Amino acid sequence: MESIKATSLNSKVGSFLHLIPGTVSVLLDTPVSPVLVHGIPTSKSLVELAMELTTFNTGLSLTGQPRWLTTDDTRAGKSASTVVITITGPRASDYVGKRLAAFSSTYRTERRLRFNSHTQCSNCHGYGHHNNKCTNPATCRWCASPHPTGNHTCPTATCRIRGRPCNHTVLRCVNCKSPHDAHTTRCPSRRVSAQDDKPDEGEEEMTT
Repeated sequence: MESIKATSLNSKVGSFLHLIPGTVSVLLDTPVSPVLVHGIPTSKSLVELAMELTTFNTGLSLTGQPRWLTTDDTRAGKSASTVVITITGPRASDYVGKRLAAFSSTYRTERRLRFNSHTQCSNCHGYGHHNNKCTNPATCRWCASPHPTGNHTCPTATCRIRGRPCNHTVLRCVNCKSPHDAHTTRCPSRRVSAQDDKPDEGEEEMTT
C-alpha cells in the first residue's frame, strides 16, 4: 500500500501476528536487482570478478556468483562480454546504471530486462520488446492515436477526464483495429494471456 511502508508494518508485527493462524514470525523481503555488467574481459574468471566487485565497490553485495549472459560458443573469440549479477541489500538499486570498479577499470551497468515474444510494450503496445527499449512512437492504448496513453483526453469539450477512457471515448486497438483497448485479453493479436507470459531463458548480448 502506498500509504504504509513495509518497515513500519514490520515494526508493529506483534499487534497483528495473531490474526494469521500458525504464523510465528514475519520477515521482510531482501531487495535484489538483476544487473548487466558490460565489457568484462573474457580472460577473467567469474570467481575473480565476484571478488573484485565486492572488494572495490563499497557496500555492494551479491546473492551468488556472476554468470556470463551468453553461451561459451557465442563468446568464443571475443575479448570482452556481458556478465549477469544479482545485487542484494538496502543499497541494491543504487548500483543500477552506474559504473562498477573491477580489474583496475570501470564497467558500464544497466538493469536487466526480461522479455520475449509475448511481452507487450506499454509505449507502442506492440509485442516482443520491453517498453524501456522501445524505439517506436508512443501510441494511446485506448484510442490508438499517436500520443502517450497518459495524455489521452476526452474528445468532447465538456468532459475533463484525462489519462483514461470515458463514456465519450471510441475505443480502438492499435494492433487489430477492433473496438477495444490494446491490452484486453480478448484481442486476437494478443499472443498469450498475461499469466502465461514467461521470460525466455535465452537472451542476446547487448552491444557495448
